[in-house]
Amino acid sequence: MILPAMPKSLRLRLILLSVLVILPALALFAWQLSWEFEQDVERRVHRELENHLNQLIAQVEVVSRGGVKVFRPLSDPRFAKPLSGLYWQINEGDRAIVRSRSLWDSVLKITPRMLTRSGVHEYTLKGPRGEELYALVRGVWLDGDGGERRYIFTVALDHGDISSAVRAFGHQLYAGIAMLAVILLAALLVQVSWGLQPLVAIRRQIARIRAGQQDSLDDPGLEELAPLTDELNALLAAQRKAMEGARARAADLAHGMKTPLAILSAKARELKERGLRGEAEEIARQVRVLSRHVERELARVKIHGDRPGKAPFTDGAEAVRAIVKALSPMRENGELSWELEMSDHVPVPMEKGDFMELAGNILENAGKWARSRVRVRLEEDGAGVRLLVEDDGPGVAESDYDAMLVRGGRLDESVQGSGLGLAIVRDIVESYGYDLKFGSSGLGGLMVRIDLVRRRD
Repeated sequence: MILPAMPKSLRLRLILLSVLVILPALALFAWQLSWEFEQDVERRVHRELENHLNQLIAQVEVVSRGGVKVFRPLSDPRFAKPLSGLYWQINEGDRAIVRSRSLWDSVLKITPRMLTRSGVHEYTLKGPRGEELYALVRGVWLDGDGGERRYIFTVALDHGDISSAVRAFGHQLYAGIAMLAVILLAALLVQVSWGLQPLVAIRRQIARIRAGQQDSLDDPGLEELAPLTDELNALLAAQRKAMEGARARAADLAHGMKTPLAILSAKARELKERGLRGEAEEIARQVRVLSRHVERELARVKIHGDRPGKAPFTDGAEAVRAIVKALSPMRENGELSWELEMSDHVPVPMEKGDFMELAGNILENAGKWARSRVRVRLEEDGAGVRLLVEDDGPGVAESDYDAMLVRGGRLDESVQGSGLGLAIVRDIVESYGYDLKFGSSGLGGLMVRIDLVRRRD
């Protein structure tokens, strides 16, 4: 047997389980009430017919030649109304000798075989219009001029009256049950939504922790969830401690390698002076590769984007102006025009050191390749902040975009640099969960765009 797959939503699971319990329970409850009502109606009809039967027997006297006479009309006027649905009849054997006016010209089919025992018998008969009748039949011995004779007394009621009462009650019952089901389902939705609110609050707090807006989860105020939040807070604390330890070890390792690398670089120069140019160049090349690793790791350990903590905001406009001011005197091959398009103050969701590192590498790269113009836009939109840097340099083919982000990757070895700038930019952007894109600039060169809005994974 293949069971249907359960929905992945806890909310839907709770609602589905409750519906699977509530609806069958309401259906069973409705059936039980309807059945009980029908039984009660039949009991009341039985008592009513038995009263009519006893009244009929009390009003009968035997006349000459075995005949009988009802010397007083029964109290219910329906017996006198033709085809009213309420009837009585007196038989002697198979022969009807007296019957109510309501039967008109019809006769109920009564036989002595119906009297299998003493007392009152219940039967279902056919009425004068072919309808189903609920009948009580009783045999009574009466004294007459010829001695005792047994007569069969019958009182019957159209069963349609019972069915109509049951149907009317059923319509009201099922309408009430349907209304109750709607109320219960609405209450269920409110209950489930309200009951899951603490989990929703925890999810939002985790998102804020991930965004760096808080350090730990708040106390949920519920005994069932307190152990969960305590364990998560302990896990976050252990993660922070392990992260800081790993960063410290990485920084110590990188710093520890700088001195040996400097010594190796000096030895390479000595070998070159002794005429061992090939060996010296190979050593120098390997030293440069290791130096790039060290520089990148030192830059990575300073990134704050993946560290839980209060959300830092930096004045991006002030930082960009400071970077441009620092880069302006470094231009050697002609004057460079920096076009800054931004407000006086632009709050950037990033730690100041990280933003200075990110913007500094992008602007330095643009200034290095630009012929005469670099345009910088730092603007706020509905979703966040966007940094757009364009230059009028030679540009980069789209097929080389990925190569620019490779550690130590340089598309033109004639331009001085380590090849780490854009790789570090990528590390910073990824640590914050932001987006980095390249494209063609309207100035003719490269366009670098960073959307400072955390992606929704």
